[in-house]
Amino acid sequence: MCESNVYLKENGAETLIMENVAAITPAGEHRFILRGLLGEQQEVSGIIEDINLMGHKIILKPA
Repeated sequence: MCESNVYLKENGAETLIMENVAAITPAGEHRFILRGLLGEQQEVSGIIEDINLMGHKIILKPA
């Protein structure tokens, strides 16, 4: 599968925001809509710091 987990990295610590994210859509400046496999969605703010497709991990940092 191609889903990834999205984390927010603050002060060196990573906090899980959402698991099994299938799509990320820009929703304005420093805002993204995360969509999961089952249709759930969440809007978050941040800046993409790292995308690791092989590790299924996306890291955002505060905007």
